[in-house]
Amino acid sequence: MKFKTLCRTYSKVEKISGKIEMVEILSETLCNANADEIGKIALLTLGKIYPNYVGIELMLAESMTIKALSITTGKSTSNIKQILEQKGDLGSITYKLLSKKTQTTLSSFTGETEYAPEILEVWSFFDKLAKLTGEGSSNKKINLLAGMLSRVSAIEAKYIVRIVSSKLRLGIATQLLLEALALAKTGNRDNKDILEKAYNRCSDIEYVAETLYKGGIEKVKEIDIRVFSPVKVMLAQRLSSSEEILEKFGEKCAVEYKYDGIRAQIHVKDNIVKIFSRNNENITYQFPDVQNEIIKAAKKQNFIVEGEIVAYDEKNNKILPFQSISRRKRKHDIEEKAQEIPVRVFLFDVLFANNCSTLNKLYLERRKLLKELVNETETIRFSHQTIVSSVDELETFFNSALEDNCEGIMVKSINQDSIYQAGARGWLWVKYKADYVDKLSDSFDLVIIGADYGKGKRTGKYGTFLLACFDTEEGNFKTFTRVATGFSDKDLDFFYQKLSNIKLNNKPKEVVSEIECSVWFEPKIVIEVTGAEITISQLHTCARGWLKGLNDGLALRFPRFTGRIVEDKNPEDATTVNEIVTIFLNQKGES
Repeated sequence: MKFKTLCRTYSKVEKISGKIEMVEILSETLCNANADEIGKIALLTLGKIYPNYVGIELMLAESMTIKALSITTGKSTSNIKQILEQKGDLGSITYKLLSKKTQTTLSSFTGETEYAPEILEVWSFFDKLAKLTGEGSSNKKINLLAGMLSRVSAIEAKYIVRIVSSKLRLGIATQLLLEALALAKTGNRDNKDILEKAYNRCSDIEYVAETLYKGGIEKVKEIDIRVFSPVKVMLAQRLSSSEEILEKFGEKCAVEYKYDGIRAQIHVKDNIVKIFSRNNENITYQFPDVQNEIIKAAKKQNFIVEGEIVAYDEKNNKILPFQSISRRKRKHDIEEKAQEIPVRVFLFDVLFANNCSTLNKLYLERRKLLKELVNETETIRFSHQTIVSSVDELETFFNSALEDNCEGIMVKSINQDSIYQAGARGWLWVKYKADYVDKLSDSFDLVIIGADYGKGKRTGKYGTFLLACFDTEEGNFKTFTRVATGFSDKDLDFFYQKLSNIKLNNKPKEVVSEIECSVWFEPKIVIEVTGAEITISQLHTCARGWLKGLNDGLALRFPRFTGRIVEDKNPEDATTVNEIVTIFLNQKGES
């Protein structure tokens, strides 16, 4: 397939917002793809070159892309920057400049009448771009990009620039792409559930798409866990009382400490260790100490375990708050930081062992297997856990967790349904935090989607942020609150800089909002917010249509930023509409 064909499809998708129509338009093009190229098409459609866990990035700053465009068009970099400040989208600027450009491109010198690369050829270009490293690599990347932009058509250049800028702006998330793939290859969009289950087990959209096109839906069903390919983590619901929890789990359940650290999936094979975050990013380089310790602790090889990495005060023998472990998230002085900030790893589950998946084993079986794979050491521990069957037992354990500087507890089913549901948020796991005990106080992981400029001391910065939750049913973001409190001057400076890279001129198509903002952002950054209570709102779109009044939504009153940026969560893993409705009903004393 020609890359231009895919770009024309992107252009059509970009102009519409309805999910059903987007799926149909995309699937029409995917129908014509072959098995050798469909994996790359899937990646590019999500604005990626590789799956997240591979850990290879294009490393092409916006200024470098502007220089490449300057070489291609003859426009000065200052002129392009000026236009960018007005228009806000380098891809659209590229399209406009190249559409007007006379035939003075590279093709006029080579004698080519038209250069129309295939999908695989364009992907190979991105691959080469990403792998250019070392001294002088920046200039090489600029020249390589300029050469490509000089040869392709304006519409191809538009999306090449957007991909290298990590701003594809199509509003196509993984769920929508899986549905389009199902419709294209099987004629039935409901087969998306089979594709999603496979994707949750391997986190590799390229592999799922290729398997579908080469072997059909039956082969997709056979996709299972592979070491060094992370599993989408299982997620928890929340409840606000011990009584509710015990009733939900049938009066008996397992409880574990909920540590305030980095959730990590640790893969071990042939003494090689890779560590992945909850959003599937490879964070191995951040924890050389954990790599060494897990090898020492391993009784066997070829396994995947899950745990929480926390900062630890060895002198006072206590767990440190999240802010301490977050300082380990750096690319320089790794060994120095490892000495400065020691860690403990508390393992709580096993996903793969003895050359097969353990997802369908029951919780207590997995817990037993975990102890057969790993010995406890000074650094590698098993999570604090016990079985409870009364409110007193649960509350005693909960209070112990708080005394040990934990956030609260995780409550897990020990019934016959207690499998590991990769990528799912079900009622087999429930989190119970200190915040939830008071029904007028809760914490939410929300996505920044817009902002208004501040006044007074906040002049020249953003003063108020519009935040959204995620609607899993519709695959979009719904507004839930505006927040202006809890931000230090340092926070405001940070967000002004951080958000400048994802600023948009118009509301993102995957956002449902009736509130206007001075500035819109791609929904990428997740922050933690607390609030006094959830109230009925005719302004916010969270849960609109779920309640008795069809125009009523839900909003968070008196929100406050906790100071925590939730870096290990994708936007789609933010607090959901369903969770918020559950909390609202519990707050009112309804079921």
